[in-house]
Amino acid sequence: MALSPDDYARRDVSSALHAKLHVQLEVDRVKLPPVTPGEAVVEGRIARIFRGDPARLSTPVSFEVACYRKGDMLPPSGIRWRLVKDLEHARYIEIYLDTNAVGVMDAGPGIAVLEALSDTPQFVFSDIEEEDE
Repeated sequence: MALSPDDYARRDVSSALHAKLHVQLEVDRVKLPPVTPGEAVVEGRIARIFRGDPARLSTPVSFEVACYRKGDMLPPSGIRWRLVKDLEHARYIEIYLDTNAVGVMDAGPGIAVLEALSDTPQFVFSDIEEEDE
């Protein structure tokens, strides 16, 4: 059974609030899939750290982003699809990451493509329960 929009929003908030890292990356390369919809591989270096170990600054990271081109048929799902054209030109990305034995992985709430690095987070989630009060 599919989640409701509110349930997807709660899932994203929970993922963001529990992520080990909240960072902005300088994008080094985006490897697009041969066909879309598909998974692009984003490679970059941590340039700003809002949550997590400051020693990770400049650490190289790599993760997948679900992407599509206009006209693609997207399956119904909770996947946060990004347009290929947005990824092709991305210089900076803000993302929530988790750590594992081999490095980092996307924590789940998606990404924000940024025009420039900032000293304050641009892709922010607050606790939905606090907003409901």
